[in-house]
Amino acid sequence: MSLRRLAALAAAAALAAPACTGFPRGWHAAKASHPADPATGAWRGTWLSTSNGHHGGLRAVVSTIPNQPGMLRFRYRASWKHVLCAGFSVDCLASPQPDGSISLSGSKDLGPLFGGTFSHSATIHNNSLNATYHASMDHGTMVLQRLNH
Repeated sequence: MSLRRLAALAAAAALAAPACTGFPRGWHAAKASHPADPATGAWRGTWLSTSNGHHGGLRAVVSTIPNQPGMLRFRYRASWKHVLCAGFSVDCLASPQPDGSISLSGSKDLGPLFGGTFSHSATIHNNSLNATYHASMDHGTMVLQRLNH
């Protein structure tokens, strides 16, 4: 790793550290709501990197996207060892399945400092979300439970 990249990562970590106790935008309102659909609202769980074994807490606020039928916006807040955290959003196509589950897929370019393109595939079933993710520097799984059902 170059010295310039290491310095950039250290600066990003220093700027992010005070926000590690924060929540995704809309967390409190989503947690208090009781949406009728099976996907939107507040979710909480964990992430696990299958490339290096790192893991941590994960929160998400899921909402519909106005004027985009079938699309959901996931606002994530992930933490690692209560030292580092990151927040980002990704829009996903939601496809209802015959068994009542919902399949999700989406991606977003997070920039070169944060792994490039983040791809996300998931299934929601019975208030549980099981997902895989992939970026150029990492890949792994996410498991979340819906809080307001």
